[in-house]
Amino acid sequence: MFKIDSITLNDKETFVIAEGGLNHNGDVNIGKKLIDAAKKSGANAIKFQTYKTENFVRETNQYFNVFKNAELTFDEFKELKDYAKSAELTFFSTPFDIESAEFLYELDVPCFKIASSDLTNLPLISRIAKMQKPMIISSGLATLKEIEDAVNCCLFEGNNQIALLHCVANYPTQPNEVNMNVLNTLKKTFDFPIGYSDNGESSLVDIVAVSMGANIIEKHFTLDKNMSGPDHGFSIDPDGLKSLISQIREIDQMKGDGIKIPQSSEIENRLAIRKSITAKRDLQQGEKIQEKDIMIKRPADGIEPKYLPSILGKTIKADIKKDSPIFWSNIS
Repeated sequence: MFKIDSITLNDKETFVIAEGGLNHNGDVNIGKKLIDAAKKSGANAIKFQTYKTENFVRETNQYFNVFKNAELTFDEFKELKDYAKSAELTFFSTPFDIESAEFLYELDVPCFKIASSDLTNLPLISRIAKMQKPMIISSGLATLKEIEDAVNCCLFEGNNQIALLHCVANYPTQPNEVNMNVLNTLKKTFDFPIGYSDNGESSLVDIVAVSMGANIIEKHFTLDKNMSGPDHGFSIDPDGLKSLISQIREIDQMKGDGIKIPQSSEIENRLAIRKSITAKRDLQQGEKIQEKDIMIKRPADGIEPKYLPSILGKTIKADIKKDSPIFWSNIS
């Protein structure tokens, strides 16, 4: 059973994560506004990225300053965690290094997210798996074998609280490269909740993912797509997220429980819409029923059509008027 806070992931309601990522721009107050907006939009959780830039990016790397400029201190993350708790919104984060993972564990986050970039970073995955908290693992850049290696790493540490997210690590991901049938591959290969981590602008792909059985949707989230920063442009804004979640909840209702039985609204229609065996002419007591004597008509208040072979040759016990249903009590 995969559980985040008090929510058990299942096929009835999609768990929607507002991926705040770096969209706080290194400003804890923007982070708080993202929390407020995510809560108001109906998200189940807000997620950020926790790191010390020097621990995971070389100083000569072209992205070093990008990450450094958006870096929050551990104290600021604690402030955000407390703020999210007061807003009654689940808060967790993606650690990019072991020090950050240790900090988040001490912060008592309800689960961990493993970024696509760290799917093959088995030392980090192993350390987090030992913490025995639920782990949501993104699979951008990965082959199925690499996903299996990451999963086995968690299982080796005795942690089977795993959810797997299909993901394409291109920013923004184009709809024609989504390859959403990977969801089916993940469902067939692994006995874990599955979902989609979206790095694109289109909301249609998220709707398709939910329709195909995704238990989790993670969507990059910003206060304003025009804000300065690497991820804002392809992130969804509060109005967009609210609209998307509304559609996801409709799909959740449509999915149902998968048990094929008549719906309550269908019960009263079964009699009116279905058909039964009906007298084609006036039938007299003592006659033998022949196929030429009957028709199949609405409503279904007489003998069901599937019993037609069984009543042929039976004797009429009492007169039956034309266009009247034939009941088992009418024949012998």
